[in-house]
Amino acid sequence: MRGVANPHDPTEAIVFSYWIVVVQLLKQGIPWDAIQLLSEEEISFLLGVLAAFVQKEEEDQQRAMAKAH
Repeated sequence: MRGVANPHDPTEAIVFSYWIVVVQLLKQGIPWDAIQLLSEEEISFLLGVLAAFVQKEEEDQQRAMAKAH
């Protein structure tokens, strides 16, 4: 099956994971040059903050839908 990393090849899994993270950051508008300068800890922090924003937006939408009914 293509489109996913081979679970038996650690190198492929790491490369796949790396590019998934890079694409997520690019989709959020973080410039490529900035991504290249980020440490692993900074990337983890950014992903956590971005996930918190998404969760907050989803909760706000759920509340708004509940009020509308």
